[in-house]
Amino acid sequence: MHWREKELLELLKSGRLNTSEVVKRANMSKTTTLKYLEGLKGKGLITCEMIGPTKLWSLANEDGEDRRAENNVQLGDKGIEDFIHVDKEIYKLLDEFESATGKRLEILINNNGVKLRVWEKAA
Repeated sequence: MHWREKELLELLKSGRLNTSEVVKRANMSKTTTLKYLEGLKGKGLITCEMIGPTKLWSLANEDGEDRRAENNVQLGDKGIEDFIHVDKEIYKLLDEFESATGKRLEILINNNGVKLRVWEKAA
């Protein structure tokens, strides 16, 4: 096993990480990191979950099964916004809602979940 593969496996012992976080912690280029992550995935040593455009990488157990239940994402110092991407289509829908109702719809995403607020537009 290549030393870079070993380093990536060691990084993923702390739990699921998105690609950017793996690149930063491994101190490798994104291309190199993805090459080795995909190789480890092909060997069944890690798994990759797509959440929107974000890839979350995690270790697989001995059977090749996803270990997310064991390695639940702990936000800790990270904000939930590190794991959530709002698609441009959402902004378009919010604008359409505002145009149709004259009210402003706000989406709040935090560690407690997702909330929708409807506000009267200021005159």
